[in-house]
Amino acid sequence: MKLAENMLFKYGSGKVIRVLYINPFTSIIYVIDMDSNRWSYPIPKDDFLTAYQNKEMIEENDDIYCRAVPEEELNELEKQKRDQAWEIVTFFKSKLSDDEHMFISKYRQKAMKETMAVFSISYNGLKNILIKYFKGSQTKCSLIPSYFRSGARGKERKAGNKKRGRPRKNGENAGVNIDENIKKVFKIGLNRYYYNTRKNSLKTTYELILKDFFVKEVIDENGVKIPVLNNVKDLPTYEQFLYWFRKSLNDGKREIIKREGTRVYQQNYRAIIGSSTQDAELGPGTLFQIDSTIFDCHLVSSFNRDIIVSRPILFLIMDVYSRLIVGFNITFESLNSYSGAMVALANSMTSKKELCKKYGIEIEDNEFPFCVPNRILSDRGELVNGYINGSIQNLGIIIQQTPAYHADYKGIIEQAFNQTNIKILPFVDGAVIGGNSKRERGEGLDYRLKSSMTIEDFTKVIIKSILFHNNHHVLSDYILEESMIENNVEKIPIRLWEHGLKYKKGQLRILPEEVIKTSLLPSQSGLITPKGLSFKKMLYASKYALENNWFQMARIKGNWKVKVCYNPTDLTDVLVFDEHGDGPFKFSLLEHLSMYSGKGESEIEQIKNFERELERTGKERELQEKMKLFTEIEDIVKEAREKTEAEKNYSKSNSRRLKGIKENQKNERLLHREKAKKEREMEVILDESIEEEDEFAMFRDWEESNDDE
Repeated sequence: MKLAENMLFKYGSGKVIRVLYINPFTSIIYVIDMDSNRWSYPIPKDDFLTAYQNKEMIEENDDIYCRAVPEEELNELEKQKRDQAWEIVTFFKSKLSDDEHMFISKYRQKAMKETMAVFSISYNGLKNILIKYFKGSQTKCSLIPSYFRSGARGKERKAGNKKRGRPRKNGENAGVNIDENIKKVFKIGLNRYYYNTRKNSLKTTYELILKDFFVKEVIDENGVKIPVLNNVKDLPTYEQFLYWFRKSLNDGKREIIKREGTRVYQQNYRAIIGSSTQDAELGPGTLFQIDSTIFDCHLVSSFNRDIIVSRPILFLIMDVYSRLIVGFNITFESLNSYSGAMVALANSMTSKKELCKKYGIEIEDNEFPFCVPNRILSDRGELVNGYINGSIQNLGIIIQQTPAYHADYKGIIEQAFNQTNIKILPFVDGAVIGGNSKRERGEGLDYRLKSSMTIEDFTKVIIKSILFHNNHHVLSDYILEESMIENNVEKIPIRLWEHGLKYKKGQLRILPEEVIKTSLLPSQSGLITPKGLSFKKMLYASKYALENNWFQMARIKGNWKVKVCYNPTDLTDVLVFDEHGDGPFKFSLLEHLSMYSGKGESEIEQIKNFERELERTGKERELQEKMKLFTEIEDIVKEAREKTEAEKNYSKSNSRRLKGIKENQKNERLLHREKAKKEREMEVILDESIEEEDEFAMFRDWEESNDDE
């Protein structure tokens, strides 16, 4: 059995423990009882393994204690309490020289005293926060208040006729209910008067907003226009303006840049970061780097190889300590896209065995390792979005960003892209040569016309290249440590990774795959219908939904919305949260939509566009043929009309003509039968005459042949 941090084990008595830290030198394992409020305690590794081998305890795979809570599901109070607790935990950890000291009383008590003094928190209050942090896999999400599922979960109340908020005393202006229109006015006013170098105060900004949007002009007896405020009961108060400014309208970074300047922000307010290898010597999983590039070859469509679909975007994630590539993603999304980066990160933190198997490549996890890192370094492209930052930090990961125009901060991953190009480009068709894929004057065929690989083919090539890099590539420029030289460690990423695990890091940090994916992957609303889960114009189902009669209820009570987390590069399966926030539940494509299995959002859209184009072309031909049909019908009707007019007896009255229609139909049927009978008899006579003629023809041929002799 391979131990890792955050693993759960259950004793026969029902007691559940979580592994918090493993000391590789002393072989001491620190665990915590998930059902009590006591501190963690140490267990000798040999005793732990003996209990496991004797089946006194078993591994618990269902981690119900580590919750996956999407950021948008939390209200402001929950976020505030979580962030406050996270700040306390971060300060506490900063007072310890080693992670193991969190679990040793004499070191922990000293750090707790300093933390209690700074944050004015009691001993029991700090203890509860730390124990909650340890039990919840030591992530930011673990500090979310336990009542996160109750109530309306942070949803804003709709504005009605009754004033929201506490009643005012002494006849004070209670203000008005702030709806979307007034919030829009607040935003316009802030952009106009607050986010600029004039440095107006919030009070002045509020008053200028009243002047622009809450006055009416009155002309006095001299013809002068005088601005007059609306009725005081129809005005938002300054306290309301301040409340919404602090709650959702303010952007702290933008405020500083617009009022103080970019230089001041960069010097005094931006996150403090170091070089690309800062603290990476602590071991594998300490620091990951992420980057993306437009790869230098053109691909063709996976559903029609005659269609060229330009160049793919390649995302790579590398462990700085070992230079091992831990994750990747290939997409046609825009460079530095949200979904591309997040799918790559999820890939780096989860097993790649099933993904590689999908492409016919069998691997073991030790050939393509994974873990949850402590920090991630990116440039200003991939992880600049605030929502992305929150999602990653919820996993207990710190984000570092390089300054603008400082590609040298991520030199090792830039080199990985170069090495990948060197290995692949000499062999692939449609490659960009000399930085230009277009045909120059006097040269031969355009390179793009030679394209032959689909995104599936290209993914296989990238996986093979990564496996070679991880397990065989020699890092000539890597500087070995003294302990590496003593142990004859080869300069190969996987060997450096293994050495770091044994002598540096000890154990990797892992989290349940569902927690990682629901935190990182993009999410949208899906619709439960009688036909299945409708998402991205496709239908999904799951065993859980069928057992709980979701689709039957949709037919009886009507459709309802659910939250869907999905991988934009592969829509075969999606993760679904029900209307109560429970889940995630895995849903798969219905069998009749298996043609879309393994395909991403962009590929499916290409297929649907191709189908629409075929339908459009067919409709055009149909319309042309329909015009021809109309003309032919008109000609037939015209001829029939003329013949009928010629034989029509105008001496008959209308009533006489309409009389006996059923009898006429019967006679007409008999006439058709008689006509058909005569036609069949005529066919028999013609066949017999043809046979007789053929017999005489054979006799004449025989006579002619005898005469010739």
